Amino acid sequence: MADQRNVIAEVRRTVRIYNLLVLVVGAVALILSVNRAHDDVIVKSFEIVGTTLVSAAMVSFIFGQITIRDTTLQVNQAIDHALREVLEPIRENLFTGALTRYRWDCHLDGLGVDGYAVQAMRISYQVPEIPRELRFICVSSLTDEPFSVLASDNRYVFRWQVDDGLEVMDRESFRVDRVRVDGQQLQHVPPRQTVLRGSPAVEFRFPLSEPRRHSGFHSVEFCVVARKYLGTDREIRVQAHLFRPVLDAEYRLTVGEAIGAQILNTQVSGLSRLGTGGLTQHGRTHPAFGQAAAHAIFTTPLQTGSSVVFTIDRGNPRRTGLGGGTP
Repeated sequence: MADQRNVIAEVRRTVRIYNLLVLVVGAVALILSVNRAHDDVIVKSFEIVGTTLVSAAMVSFIFGQITIRDTTLQVNQAIDHALREVLEPIRENLFTGALTRYRWDCHLDGLGVDGYAVQAMRISYQVPEIPRELRFICVSSLTDEPFSVLASDNRYVFRWQVDDGLEVMDRESFRVDRVRVDGQQLQHVPPRQTVLRGSPAVEFRFPLSEPRRHSGFHSVEFCVVARKYLGTDREIRVQAHLFRPVLDAEYRLTVGEAIGAQILNTQVSGLSRLGTGGLTQHGRTHPAFGQAAAHAIFTTPLQTGSSVVFTIDRGNPRRTGLGGGTP
């Protein structure tokens, strides 16, 4: 592609040089016709030749530029039209029912002697359609394979995984503190113990009334608290995963003093974005009240499966006495 562009540029340069030479020769012929006013034949000849060459050169300059610009414009329009015809249907399918104003706020603190910390999350967003029931599920498993059966079920607005062996029915392991739809808090329901692909799980269900479901665009907000094992690990990963596409998103993490965070970084390599431009910001946030903080902000659409990872470097937890024992 680069070689072709160089060849085209060289051809254009050569044409311009020839046009310039023709223009100069024509101008010289016109000047000679003026200087030799005593010889009618020579004057007429120089005048005809000069006028012809100058006119040809000017026409070539003008129409050459118009042709190049017109051709470039036509090619760009054809490419843009073809791309729109191919990509617009794909984009519409990908972002049908996408979430907007997605906000993920998390605070990590409260490190206990057993090596577990408390991870409190608040998630909010707006959505055009809402299911009859909002479900939250937590699975005790070593892998996220059990969640594969829920891939296309939009009722499960939150999915969480705890260490294998933890009691999922224990409120210290996982609990849903608050769920609001359009500013109205939904009635809290008792958790249901279940099994997902052979792994023990707990499920919270919040039903919605029909009038509330059909009131137009909806805002959803919920708070979840879970346990996260840190132990004496130096590097800790806090990951936020998207189960539905979003049109814009903000992620914010704060870390309490008990965690002993020395360096806090943001990784966005796991994102799948569609669209160009837009704002993308990520990095550390100015610490306040002894808490380390980081953020990631996106104004371009993100596809299902995108994830933002915050990495916490704790230095040497063993030396500083953080982490206690192991569970």
